[in-house]
Amino acid sequence: MKSRSMISLAAATGLLDAIAAAGGTPDRVLSKLGLERSIFANPDGFIASTTFARLLEVSAEETGDECFGLHFGERLDPRDVGALVYIVFNAPTIAVAMHSIERYLHLHNEATTIKFSIEGRRGYLSYLLTGLAIDSIRQQNEFSMAVILKTFRIIAGSNWKPREVQFAHKAPIGISEHMRVFGNHTLFGCATNTLVVEHDFLERKVATADGKLYRILKVHAERMLEKMPPGNDTLAAANRAIAEAMYEGDPTRGRVASKMAMSPRTLERRLKAHKVVFKKLLDDIRRRHALDYLRDRRHSLTEIAFLLGYSETSVFNRAFRRWTGSTPSEYRHKSRH
Repeated sequence: MKSRSMISLAAATGLLDAIAAAGGTPDRVLSKLGLERSIFANPDGFIASTTFARLLEVSAEETGDECFGLHFGERLDPRDVGALVYIVFNAPTIAVAMHSIERYLHLHNEATTIKFSIEGRRGYLSYLLTGLAIDSIRQQNEFSMAVILKTFRIIAGSNWKPREVQFAHKAPIGISEHMRVFGNHTLFGCATNTLVVEHDFLERKVATADGKLYRILKVHAERMLEKMPPGNDTLAAANRAIAEAMYEGDPTRGRVASKMAMSPRTLERRLKAHKVVFKKLLDDIRRRHALDYLRDRRHSLTEIAFLLGYSETSVFNRAFRRWTGSTPSEYRHKSRH
């Protein structure tokens, strides 16, 4: 059986504090959804996208803040989201940053359909949440748009505002908060949630971008996309969690299980149902990634060891010799010829 679409728990960083700050009781919100506080202990884990959307809606009801999602998005530091945001921060231009969001956001939230396009003198970054078993997704729409806006304000300046912001849900009774955050050109009842920007903004260079870091992060994200098996079952989720843990340098069974919001024992049991052992799965994923990285030729052996989650190049060398009978240097030299 396939699981539901998931979203990284990094999106919920500070959520319980935000509920309390708005006058609500976090435990009452969680109890309505049958959740425990412990689920938020590890921001590297995942939660069902529908559950997260419901969390925001129930939080709005509990606090009496009809703009709870918007205010929570304002409060969230985009850097808490993880590698995706650092790809955006280190993209050479705003246009490339938006292309990166379009390509890699699915790694953060599987329920998101996103598209970046340029029409005439304007650029459009549009997204929709799909397949969620919930009637209203207003709070998550506004939360997500606020986080996207804040991300680009970190790059472009805190006072920057888009040409126009469009929301897919109908207009609430009061929109003064929306206009304060997004500007006067804020529309509702549109086909998608969309950030509209001027073409000149797209051509702007990102002054703080680190080209080398961008290249490393981009290649890693591409590998995550390429190596994910189809579907959202346990094996696909484990592949994704291992790839993320490798980049973070700690692809242990406990770390991967934590990312999947389950215990190591549960992870082993579910993998066993697919006739897979965690240690062998990790080894196979590292081997496949290593071969791709070495053929790529853009990375040094030290960078490849880092991307595979090895603490030392020598450990990577020994593992590669076990896989292929040759060292990484020998393999790269042979593949060149």
